[in-house]
Amino acid sequence: MRLLEQIQKVSNELIIGLVGAVGSSLNILTATLTDLLETEFAYDVEIITVSKDILAQHVDEPAHPLNAFERIYRYMDVGNQLRHDHDTDFLALQIARLIAKHRQAWQAQHPDQDASQRRVAYIIDSLKHEAEIQALRQIYTNGFFQLSLYESKTARHSSLIQHYGISPESARILIERDEGEANAYGQHTSEAFHLADYFLKLDKYNPEQSRQPELELRASCLRFLRILFADPYITPTFNEFATYMSFTASVRSADLSRQVGAVIARNNTILAVGSNDVPKFQGGTYWPYLDDETGEVRDLESGRDFMRGFDANTIEKNKIIDDLFQQLAEVIDQSVEQERTAPLKLQIQQILKESKIKKITEYGRVVHAEMDALLSCSRSNISTQGATLFVTTFPCHNCAKHIISAGIEKVVFVEPYPKSKALMMHEDSIMQKWEGREAADQPKLIFEPFVGVGARSFVNLFSVSLGIGRKLKRKSKDGYVLQWDGKTAQPRLPMYGQSYHELEQQIEQLLKDQN
Repeated sequence: MRLLEQIQKVSNELIIGLVGAVGSSLNILTATLTDLLETEFAYDVEIITVSKDILAQHVDEPAHPLNAFERIYRYMDVGNQLRHDHDTDFLALQIARLIAKHRQAWQAQHPDQDASQRRVAYIIDSLKHEAEIQALRQIYTNGFFQLSLYESKTARHSSLIQHYGISPESARILIERDEGEANAYGQHTSEAFHLADYFLKLDKYNPEQSRQPELELRASCLRFLRILFADPYITPTFNEFATYMSFTASVRSADLSRQVGAVIARNNTILAVGSNDVPKFQGGTYWPYLDDETGEVRDLESGRDFMRGFDANTIEKNKIIDDLFQQLAEVIDQSVEQERTAPLKLQIQQILKESKIKKITEYGRVVHAEMDALLSCSRSNISTQGATLFVTTFPCHNCAKHIISAGIEKVVFVEPYPKSKALMMHEDSIMQKWEGREAADQPKLIFEPFVGVGARSFVNLFSVSLGIGRKLKRKSKDGYVLQWDGKTAQPRLPMYGQSYHELEQQIEQLLKDQN
């Protein structure tokens, strides 16, 4: 044992945060994880339901019983208000307080045992804002894991209608609100979803599938837990590898709005990568370069947008809004009483700013990641016929038409992109296979969600020695394969119970004792 290991307090606790859009079957995911943790890994499970354990405490008693739509909508309002009144991470801090209370209660019942050594997992159902996830990662560091469950909009819409008795129109309202509100304190499920350590999918839309989707979900959950508990014999699937490569490609982007990456592959071979950045003469996009005279790494003047100092797309959108506003203002001045013109103009200006104009992307200088990858193949005379595109974000409708034309057969995406009109505009050529529509009159391009280890945890969970967790061993000194047992295995990424200040003090004492 190393000296440091003698004083470090390693906890066996796990904090698992669930993210899923409204209507998702998070109850099935929670039950599946609970069963696997208890039976396969000898772990206790404690569940924290945010709506019941936190939000319900802040809901005023209604004058009349609420139906399902009113209850869900009211809870969304309460969550938004709490984030507004306190801050965006308020619910995460409330969750941490509840976990501490659970731990204290268990310790009181087991005074002869150390609560930090208890094999226990706290499952949080569910998180709706990226700030909540960031806060829980800060509090619990390596002990926090986010699981994001994907279910198609069709399946969730059907679930809200069938299981909650909500009308189709009310279900649509809930789904659209949940995807992402412009309000900084609102529902940000889309922004939180892609931050996951592991991605799962479940769709019960097709009744002919019976329990098959749930069995697939259970298998995915078991694989995640085996990886989490350091099973040394689980390696990445090609989908996980290619998706990780797409995220690796994305980080080279200097776009002012977002980083997106793409990979084109066929027969488990990477053909090209792409990222969203500004195109350059002679092909490709800009890279920083080494200045031989100064030894500095530089960017070309007026090349990428940050060197020019502005986002052309935002500037042009604002010009459109200003132009429309000026034309409307002239009409208002001519037809509305003078004392009413000022407030009316302010209202119209705000409406224009929040309109669909803000979703326009065509004035940007950057090449989208999908197009960058496709053009890379074109420059190298590589056919994309029958290939698969792995992309960090659901393709926009502009990219979708080129993906179809390029002969791509499948698109695997991570982050949903509500602004995309791809499915609406190209339903003749694009099929959402997981929505129970596997049978089609003609072959179509398949869009499907990514399932597996997220890019943020890829190295930590798969690398034998390069991650921040325990090193993996696969064989004995005699050369025989080591056996792995989930019921005694410890988490791959240990959560330590001391701050670095406490460790420094204990190190000082340890070194004194060594002398």
